[in-house]
Amino acid sequence: MYTFLVVLFVILSFLMVVVILLQSGKGQGLAGSIGGGMAGQSVFGGRGAGDFLSKTTAYLATAYFLLAIVIGIIYRGETEEVQQSLMQKQMEQQKALPTSDLPVAPIEEAPVMPEPQKPDNK
Repeated sequence: MYTFLVVLFVILSFLMVVVILLQSGKGQGLAGSIGGGMAGQSVFGGRGAGDFLSKTTAYLATAYFLLAIVIGIIYRGETEEVQQSLMQKQMEQQKALPTSDLPVAPIEEAPVMPEPQKPDNK
């Protein structure tokens, strides 16, 4: 399920990129990319391309954000389960080890430096 949602999320993001790039800020947009001003107007009408692309962008953006929230919730639930199981495994391992029978490394004392001898001045 998670993989399917991530693939759908990637497809939605590519569709959004395509739809947004087809739009134009000054009125050329899809009409100019099809082959001139007249070709775009005959397909969508005078403002049809802008309205269609704007509505498509809004629907894709809404689906994109909702899907991002759903994926975040699902991923958070999966990671909490994994974290809990890892913590449980580690606690079981710690309970399995007897703490009193563990070997103890010997502690070595630092060697004591002899004091320098004073010369005899007779």
